[in-house]
Amino acid sequence: MIVSIKSFFRKPFWSDWRTITFIYMLMPIIISIQKWGKHCNTYQIYKSVYYNCIDQLSLFDFYPYLEGDCNHYGPIFAYVIAPFALLQDSWGLLFWEIFLVATFFVSVLYMPMLRWQKVFMFWFCAHEVMTPLFVEQYDLAIAATFLLIFACVEKQKPVWAAFFIVLTIFIKLYGVMGFAFFFFIKDKKKFIWSCVLWSIVFFIAPMFISSADYIIQQYFGWYDSLVLKNNTNMFDSSNNTSLLGMIRKISHCSTYSDLWFIIPGCLIFLTPFRRIDQFKNPGFRYAMLTSVTLFICLFSTETESYGYISAMTGFVVWYVTAPWKRSRWDLYLLVYAFIFTSLCTSDVLFPRWIYVDWIRPYALKALPSAIIWFYLMWEMNIKDYSTKIIGNTDK
Repeated sequence: MIVSIKSFFRKPFWSDWRTITFIYMLMPIIISIQKWGKHCNTYQIYKSVYYNCIDQLSLFDFYPYLEGDCNHYGPIFAYVIAPFALLQDSWGLLFWEIFLVATFFVSVLYMPMLRWQKVFMFWFCAHEVMTPLFVEQYDLAIAATFLLIFACVEKQKPVWAAFFIVLTIFIKLYGVMGFAFFFFIKDKKKFIWSCVLWSIVFFIAPMFISSADYIIQQYFGWYDSLVLKNNTNMFDSSNNTSLLGMIRKISHCSTYSDLWFIIPGCLIFLTPFRRIDQFKNPGFRYAMLTSVTLFICLFSTETESYGYISAMTGFVVWYVTAPWKRSRWDLYLLVYAFIFTSLCTSDVLFPRWIYVDWIRPYALKALPSAIIWFYLMWEMNIKDYSTKIIGNTDK
């Protein structure tokens, strides 16, 4: 039976770029058609960033038409959403969804990985790609951006690496984790100057469609909105789907500070950097990419279920780029992560009551990522990444 299944999935159809491209083109179109003519609140929040910026209204207020929610992205996001906000809503949403998928698709293609590894990435992440699409979330582009940052670092393009890092910081702050790749960049001086210049550009750019005083004021408002969101996320069943949220929701304790877990998490994250002799090994650098993609999901109270597309890319990188043959237990762990990170949100492929009664209320979607991240930290502190990466022939 297992041999038959393996033989079936080894057919050229599954690795044909035309098949994969068609599937990824079809997903945003089908999902957008289902939403055609409907009020899509997340998209309206994004769209409001552009129009409120032009009208110089607060970017972070709770407007009635946003149905009790508000924006949490920086002013530069007005430029990202502008081409879609100018269209009629249904068409704007369609092209927005296509844009999100396109960013992910291009980022995987641009990754310095073997063909079979990219194919595996596309299929492994396909279901989870749909999760942010159903709620029009920018998290899909965030996941894509980290792949692009890593690819630019590997291909020694420090100006573009700086561009994507700084852009993500000015949109959602997560981009700060991109600096984890700093030590892998050869031309560090060029990278630093690029970061400074891009920061100036992204800080000033929104002022061209509003005013300097207004934009500066909005940055203070952005900080206040993030503080408020952090407080309201504490026991929210649909938010804080992180390791921090899992611990808090299981313990039902609100009196401690998340810093008790964030600080140790940061220290653990930094431990592999002491192994300077491993920086030259591609396998170690790929492992750092995995660590970053998992860390941003595990240690942020803003993590929501659809943000785990970043973790899904990390799972693939962790499994396929190790410079040793992964064990059977590693495969079991990957399958477990796939089921309880991605499939658990499906009404069709997973028992709904398990997700509703157990996984969502206690943020257990974070558990597979936590297990793999701690396991990865052990590997990065102990293992030798100098051997040849497994699967070094393109199939």
